[in-house]
Amino acid sequence: MIDVQINGEKEKIEAATTVSQVLEAKNVRPEMVAVEINGELVPKGKYGELELGTGDKMEFLHYMAGGLK
Repeated sequence: MIDVQINGEKEKIEAATTVSQVLEAKNVRPEMVAVEINGELVPKGKYGELELGTGDKMEFLHYMAGGLK
């Protein structure tokens, strides 16, 4: 198990857990979020291969519709 921070909350996850696996575990559809690891935007094509490491900070930002009228 490794220590990471996900959306501001400290969590323990299995070593070698990918971004896709975290999103799946949290019931988050990948097409509905943008993901940052340690402040850097992760391309969607890398979600399945990018593994989180000890101390990583993962944020997922939900897309929201709307705008000015």
